[in-house]
Amino acid sequence: MTEEFNKKIMLDNISFLLNESGKKIGELETEAGVSTGYISRISKDEKTKPGIEFIMKVAESLNTSIDTLLKVELGEMTPTERYLVSFLEKLNKDTLDDRLDWNIESADELQRVETDMNGYVDHPLLSYETFYEESECEYPEEVSRVVFISKSFDCRTAINGDCFNLRLKNNSYLYIMNISKSVHNVNDSDAFAKEIWMYTPGVGASYLCSNKDVSPLALLVENLYLTVSERTKHPRIKNELKYIIDSFMEDDISDDEEELPF
Repeated sequence: MTEEFNKKIMLDNISFLLNESGKKIGELETEAGVSTGYISRISKDEKTKPGIEFIMKVAESLNTSIDTLLKVELGEMTPTERYLVSFLEKLNKDTLDDRLDWNIESADELQRVETDMNGYVDHPLLSYETFYEESECEYPEEVSRVVFISKSFDCRTAINGDCFNLRLKNNSYLYIMNISKSVHNVNDSDAFAKEIWMYTPGVGASYLCSNKDVSPLALLVENLYLTVSERTKHPRIKNELKYIIDSFMEDDISDDEEELPF
Protein backbone atom coordinates (compact mmCIF):
# COMPACT_ATOMS: atom_id res chain seq x y z
CA MET A 1 0.00 0.00 0.00
CA THR A 2 1.10 3.62 -0.49
CA GLU A 3 1.85 6.22 2.14
CA GLU A 4 -1.54 7.81 1.42
CA PHE A 5 -3.40 4.72 2.68
CA ASN A 6 -5.48 5.48 5.75
CA LYS A 7 -6.97 2.30 7.21
CA LYS A 8 -9.28 4.20 9.53
CA ILE A 9 -10.96 6.02 6.62
CA MET A 10 -11.43 2.70 4.80
CA LEU A 11 -12.91 0.96 7.85
CA ASP A 12 -15.16 3.92 8.67
CA ASN A 13 -16.40 3.93 5.07
CA ILE A 14 -17.03 0.19 5.14
CA SER A 15 -19.10 0.62 8.29
CA PHE A 16 -20.99 3.57 6.81
CA LEU A 17 -21.73 1.86 3.49
CA LEU A 18 -22.80 -1.37 5.21
CA ASN A 19 -25.27 0.62 7.27
CA GLU A 20 -26.54 2.49 4.20
CA SER A 21 -26.99 -0.67 2.14
CA GLY A 22 -28.31 -2.93 4.90
CA LYS A 23 -25.67 -5.51 4.03
CA LYS A 24 -24.18 -7.65 6.83
CA ILE A 25 -20.44 -7.60 7.52
CA GLY A 26 -20.26 -11.39 7.16
CA GLU A 27 -21.87 -11.15 3.74
CA LEU A 28 -19.30 -8.57 2.69
CA GLU A 29 -16.43 -10.72 3.94
CA THR A 30 -17.75 -13.68 1.93
CA GLU A 31 -18.02 -11.57 -1.22
CA ALA A 32 -14.50 -10.23 -0.61
CA GLY A 33 -13.11 -13.77 -0.29
CA VAL A 34 -11.87 -13.47 3.29
CA SER A 35 -12.69 -15.41 6.43
CA THR A 36 -15.37 -14.40 8.91
CA GLY A 37 -14.05 -11.80 11.35
CA TYR A 38 -11.30 -10.60 9.00
CA ILE A 39 -12.45 -6.97 9.06
CA SER A 40 -12.62 -7.00 12.86
CA ARG A 41 -9.10 -8.43 13.08
CA ILE A 42 -7.49 -5.85 10.78
CA SER A 43 -9.27 -3.06 12.64
CA LYS A 44 -7.64 -4.16 15.91
CA ASP A 45 -4.16 -4.79 14.51
CA GLU A 46 -2.58 -1.46 13.56
CA LYS A 47 0.24 -3.14 11.62
CA THR A 48 -2.00 -5.24 9.37
CA LYS A 49 -2.88 -3.68 6.05
CA PRO A 50 -5.44 -5.26 3.68
CA GLY A 51 -4.35 -6.38 0.24
CA ILE A 52 -5.41 -4.61 -2.96
CA GLU A 53 -7.57 -7.58 -4.02
CA PHE A 54 -9.61 -7.28 -0.81
CA ILE A 55 -10.00 -3.51 -1.34
CA MET A 56 -11.12 -3.99 -4.94
CA LYS A 57 -13.71 -6.60 -4.01
CA VAL A 58 -15.03 -4.52 -1.10
CA ALA A 59 -15.39 -1.45 -3.34
CA GLU A 60 -17.24 -3.52 -5.94
CA SER A 61 -19.50 -5.13 -3.34
CA LEU A 62 -20.36 -1.77 -1.76
CA ASN A 63 -20.87 -0.14 -5.16
CA THR A 64 -18.24 2.55 -4.72
CA SER A 65 -14.87 3.41 -6.21
CA ILE A 66 -11.52 2.50 -4.68
CA ASP A 67 -10.60 6.19 -4.40
CA THR A 68 -13.80 6.94 -2.49
CA LEU A 69 -13.39 3.92 -0.23
CA LEU A 70 -9.83 4.86 0.70
CA LYS A 71 -9.80 8.65 0.65
CA VAL A 72 -13.29 10.13 1.06
CA GLU A 73 -14.71 10.35 4.59
CA LEU A 74 -18.30 9.57 3.67
CA GLY A 75 -19.59 9.76 7.22
CA GLU A 76 -18.39 13.37 7.52
CA MET A 77 -20.18 14.52 4.37
CA THR A 78 -23.59 16.13 4.05
CA PRO A 79 -26.37 14.25 2.21
CA THR A 80 -25.90 16.60 -0.77
CA GLU A 81 -22.17 15.88 -0.87
CA ARG A 82 -22.79 12.12 -0.78
CA TYR A 83 -25.35 12.57 -3.57
CA LEU A 84 -22.70 14.32 -5.67
CA VAL A 85 -20.19 11.57 -4.84
CA SER A 86 -22.57 9.01 -6.41
CA PHE A 87 -23.07 11.27 -9.44
CA LEU A 88 -19.34 11.84 -9.99
CA GLU A 89 -18.52 8.16 -9.52
CA LYS A 90 -21.11 7.14 -12.13
CA LEU A 91 -19.81 9.76 -14.55
CA ASN A 92 -16.28 8.44 -14.08
CA LYS A 93 -17.29 4.78 -14.44
CA ASP A 94 -19.49 5.36 -17.49
CA THR A 95 -16.70 7.37 -19.11
CA LEU A 96 -14.23 4.54 -18.52
CA ASP A 97 -16.79 2.11 -19.99
CA ASP A 98 -17.00 4.28 -23.12
CA ARG A 99 -20.71 4.94 -22.60
CA LEU A 100 -20.68 8.75 -22.62
CA ASP A 101 -20.24 11.07 -25.58
CA TRP A 102 -18.16 13.94 -24.19
CA ASN A 103 -17.46 16.94 -26.41
CA ILE A 104 -14.23 18.94 -26.23
CA GLU A 105 -14.25 22.73 -26.05
CA SER A 106 -10.67 23.86 -26.45
CA ALA A 107 -9.27 26.88 -24.65
CA ASP A 108 -8.62 28.57 -28.00
CA GLU A 109 -12.22 27.99 -29.09
CA LEU A 110 -13.70 29.40 -25.88
CA GLN A 111 -11.34 32.37 -25.79
CA ARG A 112 -12.44 33.40 -29.28
CA VAL A 113 -16.18 33.48 -28.48
CA GLU A 114 -17.68 36.91 -29.22
CA THR A 115 -21.09 38.54 -28.94
CA ASP A 116 -23.42 38.81 -31.90
CA MET A 117 -24.73 42.16 -33.18
CA ASN A 118 -27.30 42.17 -30.36
CA GLY A 119 -24.75 41.51 -27.63
CA TYR A 120 -25.81 37.86 -27.23
CA VAL A 121 -23.20 35.22 -26.40
CA ASP A 122 -23.97 31.78 -27.87
CA HIS A 123 -22.72 29.74 -24.92
CA PRO A 124 -24.68 29.04 -21.71
CA LEU A 125 -21.71 29.65 -19.39
CA LEU A 126 -20.28 32.75 -21.03
CA SER A 127 -21.43 36.36 -20.89
CA TYR A 128 -20.23 39.82 -21.84
CA GLU A 129 -19.14 41.71 -18.73
CA THR A 130 -17.49 44.96 -17.76
CA PHE A 131 -15.30 44.84 -14.64
CA TYR A 132 -12.02 45.97 -13.12
CA GLU A 133 -8.95 43.79 -13.50
CA GLU A 134 -5.38 43.98 -12.25
CA SER A 135 -2.97 45.54 -14.70
CA GLU A 136 0.65 46.63 -15.00
CA CYS A 137 -0.42 50.06 -13.83
CA GLU A 138 -0.83 51.05 -10.21
CA TYR A 139 -4.60 50.83 -10.34
CA PRO A 140 -6.98 48.16 -11.71
CA GLU A 141 -8.08 48.67 -15.30
CA GLU A 142 -11.68 48.63 -16.53
CA VAL A 143 -12.14 45.92 -19.18
CA SER A 144 -15.08 44.59 -21.18
CA ARG A 145 -15.06 41.14 -22.72
CA VAL A 146 -16.76 37.76 -22.94
CA VAL A 147 -15.94 35.78 -19.80
CA PHE A 148 -16.89 32.73 -17.78
CA ILE A 149 -18.00 33.93 -14.34
CA SER A 150 -16.56 31.11 -12.25
CA LYS A 151 -17.23 30.22 -8.65
CA SER A 152 -13.51 30.35 -7.90
CA PHE A 153 -12.47 33.62 -9.56
CA ASP A 154 -15.69 35.45 -10.53
CA CYS A 155 -15.29 37.60 -13.69
CA ARG A 156 -11.51 37.43 -13.46
CA THR A 157 -11.44 33.98 -15.02
CA ALA A 158 -9.45 32.66 -17.98
CA ILE A 159 -9.81 29.33 -19.76
CA ASN A 160 -6.70 27.34 -18.87
CA GLY A 161 -7.07 24.25 -21.04
CA ASP A 162 -9.51 21.85 -22.68
CA CYS A 163 -13.03 21.94 -21.26
CA PHE A 164 -15.71 19.30 -21.80
CA ASN A 165 -19.48 19.10 -22.07
CA LEU A 166 -21.94 16.22 -21.98
CA ARG A 167 -25.56 16.27 -23.10
CA LEU A 168 -27.94 14.90 -20.47
CA LYS A 169 -31.72 14.54 -20.26
CA ASN A 170 -34.07 17.23 -21.62
CA ASN A 171 -31.33 19.09 -23.45
CA SER A 172 -29.42 19.79 -20.24
CA TYR A 173 -25.63 19.91 -20.39
CA LEU A 174 -22.90 19.13 -17.90
CA TYR A 175 -19.70 21.18 -18.18
CA ILE A 176 -16.22 20.56 -16.81
CA MET A 177 -14.33 23.84 -16.95
CA ASN A 178 -10.51 24.01 -16.76
CA ILE A 179 -9.83 27.57 -15.61
CA SER A 180 -7.37 29.97 -13.99
CA LYS A 181 -7.27 33.51 -12.66
CA SER A 182 -7.02 35.88 -15.61
CA VAL A 183 -4.04 37.59 -13.92
CA HIS A 184 -1.80 35.59 -11.59
CA ASN A 185 1.77 34.87 -10.59
CA VAL A 186 3.47 31.97 -12.35
CA ASN A 187 3.95 29.94 -9.16
CA ASP A 188 0.50 30.61 -7.70
CA SER A 189 -1.00 27.11 -7.31
CA ASP A 190 -4.27 28.63 -6.07
CA ALA A 191 -4.76 30.35 -9.42
CA PHE A 192 -6.05 27.18 -11.12
CA ALA A 193 -9.26 25.20 -10.79
CA LYS A 194 -11.57 22.64 -12.37
CA GLU A 195 -15.26 23.42 -11.91
CA ILE A 196 -18.35 21.38 -12.76
CA TRP A 197 -21.49 23.20 -13.85
CA MET A 198 -24.85 22.15 -15.22
CA TYR A 199 -26.99 24.09 -17.66
CA THR A 200 -30.72 23.36 -17.74
CA PRO A 201 -33.12 25.14 -20.14
CA GLY A 202 -35.45 27.42 -18.22
CA VAL A 203 -33.20 27.31 -15.15
CA GLY A 204 -29.84 28.46 -16.45
CA ALA A 205 -26.32 27.58 -15.32
CA SER A 206 -25.79 26.08 -11.86
CA TYR A 207 -22.49 25.44 -10.09
CA LEU A 208 -22.08 21.93 -8.66
CA CYS A 209 -18.55 21.49 -7.29
CA SER A 210 -14.84 21.93 -8.01
CA ASN A 211 -11.41 20.57 -7.20
CA LYS A 212 -10.90 23.59 -4.93
CA ASP A 213 -13.73 22.55 -2.60
CA VAL A 214 -12.78 21.95 1.03
CA SER A 215 -14.82 18.71 0.94
CA PRO A 216 -13.44 15.42 -0.46
CA LEU A 217 -15.42 16.11 -3.65
CA ALA A 218 -12.28 17.90 -4.86
CA LEU A 219 -10.49 14.59 -5.44
CA LEU A 220 -13.39 13.16 -7.44
CA VAL A 221 -13.63 16.29 -9.61
CA GLU A 222 -9.92 16.07 -10.43
CA ASN A 223 -10.19 12.34 -11.18
CA LEU A 224 -13.18 12.89 -13.47
CA TYR A 225 -11.37 15.59 -15.43
CA LEU A 226 -8.34 13.34 -15.91
CA THR A 227 -10.53 10.41 -17.00
CA VAL A 228 -12.50 12.47 -19.53
CA SER A 229 -9.36 14.17 -20.82
CA GLU A 230 -7.68 10.82 -21.41
CA ARG A 231 -10.73 9.06 -22.89
CA THR A 232 -11.44 11.80 -25.42
CA LYS A 233 -8.00 11.21 -26.93
CA HIS A 234 -9.21 7.80 -28.15
CA PRO A 235 -11.67 7.03 -30.97
CA ARG A 236 -15.30 6.41 -30.12
CA ILE A 237 -17.89 4.96 -32.49
CA LYS A 238 -21.51 6.11 -32.43
CA ASN A 239 -24.25 3.49 -32.11
CA GLU A 240 -25.54 4.00 -35.66
CA LEU A 241 -22.05 3.32 -37.02
CA LYS A 242 -21.62 0.27 -34.78
CA TYR A 243 -24.81 -1.17 -36.26
CA ILE A 244 -23.46 -0.85 -39.79
CA ILE A 245 -20.06 -2.28 -38.84
CA ASP A 246 -21.63 -5.16 -36.86
CA SER A 247 -23.78 -6.00 -39.87
CA PHE A 248 -20.73 -6.06 -42.14
CA MET A 249 -18.86 -8.30 -39.68
CA GLU A 250 -21.74 -10.76 -40.06
CA ASP A 251 -21.45 -10.54 -43.88
CA ASP A 252 -24.64 -8.50 -44.09
CA ILE A 253 -24.40 -5.57 -46.51
CA SER A 254 -27.98 -5.60 -47.77
CA ASP A 255 -30.34 -2.74 -47.01
CA ASP A 256 -32.83 -3.10 -44.17
CA GLU A 257 -36.47 -3.24 -45.15
CA GLU A 258 -37.58 -1.76 -41.84
CA GLU A 259 -36.36 1.26 -39.92
CA LEU A 260 -32.89 1.07 -38.43
CA PRO A 261 -32.82 0.25 -34.67
CA PHE A 262 -31.73 3.71 -33.50
